[in-house]
Amino acid sequence: MTAPLSTIDRFEIFEQLHLHQRYIDNDASRASAELYASLYWPEARFTVNDIRQNVFDGPAGMKQLYDYAHSVFPMQRMRHSLGTFVIQGAGDAATVEWNWVVTWREGGEGFLSTGTYFDKFEKRGGVWKCADRISHVDPNWPAEKFQPWVDRQDQTFKAS
Repeated sequence: MTAPLSTIDRFEIFEQLHLHQRYIDNDASRASAELYASLYWPEARFTVNDIRQNVFDGPAGMKQLYDYAHSVFPMQRMRHSLGTFVIQGAGDAATVEWNWVVTWREGGEGFLSTGTYFDKFEKRGGVWKCADRISHVDPNWPAEKFQPWVDRQDQTFKAS
């Protein structure tokens, strides 16, 4: 029988969730994109379900996701936060269901959107990283605010 997750394992996974939110709010530099990608195992997959569905695979995909977010959307005006979460698992495998919150940093507009991540984490060589992440936006997604940025993505997308 595999041992349940220890308190240390749970905390290390919890810290990864916080780092995800912190790193996505970094600047649009290549160094920040690489820092963000370092949270994932090399074969990791990230599926985003919002006004579109996109799948990002591996380090190049995570960098593309980061670059897309930072060049298409006004990320400098947003702040990502961790909401409630549940970490379950045993041994070197864990699943995490956690809520995310995006607010505006400026303009007094308040909440922008919320959603839920469904993650699979693996521990390798004593290190926990995400192997698979699925993001589902809540129905409060303000598609009308985001659609103009998506419509201009061919002109605004820049790789770091």
